[in-house]
Amino acid sequence: MLTSLSIGRYLTQMPYDDTWLILSNTRQLLPNIESIHINSGNVSITHLRTYLTVVADRVDDITIAHTFILFMMGHLWFQTANNTIPLGYIAAMNNLDSTAQYEWGSTIPASLYHGLDTAVTTGSAIIGFLQLLSYWLYEYCVVGHPIVKEEVKYPAYPHLRVWERWNRRKTNNQAANLFIIGKYHIDHRTVETITWKPWFDSTVFETEDVLNTKLRSRKRMPLQIPNENCEYYLGDRCWRQVTGEARIPLDPPLSMSPHISPAALHEMGQAGIINCEQLVIGEERVTWALYWAEQTSEVGHMLTDS
Repeated sequence: MLTSLSIGRYLTQMPYDDTWLILSNTRQLLPNIESIHINSGNVSITHLRTYLTVVADRVDDITIAHTFILFMMGHLWFQTANNTIPLGYIAAMNNLDSTAQYEWGSTIPASLYHGLDTAVTTGSAIIGFLQLLSYWLYEYCVVGHPIVKEEVKYPAYPHLRVWERWNRRKTNNQAANLFIIGKYHIDHRTVETITWKPWFDSTVFETEDVLNTKLRSRKRMPLQIPNENCEYYLGDRCWRQVTGEARIPLDPPLSMSPHISPAALHEMGQAGIINCEQLVIGEERVTWALYWAEQTSEVGHMLTDS
């Protein structure tokens, strides 16, 4: 609902190829690149911007198209801590005819999950599609909604469009004051006052893509990152926000390897993905308070060790 990125529609995983780290190869698509623009196999976003300046006599439209896609990948979807993008991602936009057929919908959240996982376990900066976290907070914690025009809340799709500047009902100091109120709401939000299904009243809630994503959100599946590592989406951890039911997830299996080949990942998708209904239990066996006390203790331990 937030991004309209469809998960599972396309079978072709987004490619990543380290051969693009060779300068002579990179110059096929970025003709002005020099070694000073590259740091540890990453090209700076600042250098990519130089290709996006439109002038009257410019005829290299293909170079602009390639660079714009790479720029969007580094500036938004696969953000890094040093404002760069790995050159291996060039493989994803080398053939523009294939770009639209890649499984972007799972790759982008997989990269964000990986960034969150790394940040929690190592104390490093969060990388990935960071803006998605802010908009997720706006929706589930109902923060900032007084700023948005009422008439755009329900039909907007993707829902990120609700928060565009021209959809604001309040501006300048009025908007700032409302965000101060929003901070108060965040500080006092409880599990009982979270909006677990913020999309329920949307006019596009029953569209095919949204319904398919809703079904997949109830499952446990591996999502591939372009460097061929995987992060697992655990639908059992999101059971309440998908179904509205308060259920407690069981422990994940110990065999969840982050290293799965593209071929094996495809086979897993063909064989079917685990439905999480069998992986959640009700409060008759353990209470929410006890479950989250244990989870908080584990996370706190990792942060202390890092």
